Amino acid sequence: MMLPFVLTLSLFCAVAAALVNFTVDDNDSLITYKGTWESASAHLSGLDFGGGHTVSTDSGASAVFTFTGVAIYYLAPRWPYAVTTQLSLDGAPGIVVNLTDPDASPTADGSESAPSSVVWAATGLLDATHTLVATMANGGQFIIVDALMCVSDSAPHP
Repeated sequence: MMLPFVLTLSLFCAVAAALVNFTVDDNDSLITYKGTWESASAHLSGLDFGGGHTVSTDSGASAVFTFTGVAIYYLAPRWPYAVTTQLSLDGAPGIVVNLTDPDASPTADGSESAPSSVVWAATGLLDATHTLVATMANGGQFIIVDALMCVSDSAPHP
């Protein structure tokens, strides 16, 4: 009676143990930037993952990240004014991610007001190669890249 349960539990533990979380910061060479971008060194903040974020105001710019895995999480701080970024996974239509801090008193501009956290995720993906592209949303003014957290069966770095 217990044997099927033990075998199922053993299989689950073996699969779960094989997965690895890894986080890619915005200044990592695994992210390819096209167009005009301001580096993380121009946008330093203790609210950012790794101490800074990369930003573009170029409507034709993009940030491309290719990974192999079963999930990806987009992390970014929040601002006290309208900030959005559009994300597209594997060529699907873009999803507009709102990075406006709902708890902050609105301002016209300035630094972020809430720390970097997961603001978008794609889970339950096939364990295959995927491509995430960040672009400017229609009517948006910014593209923000702070960090990407992936779940894979192996880390991207040796």
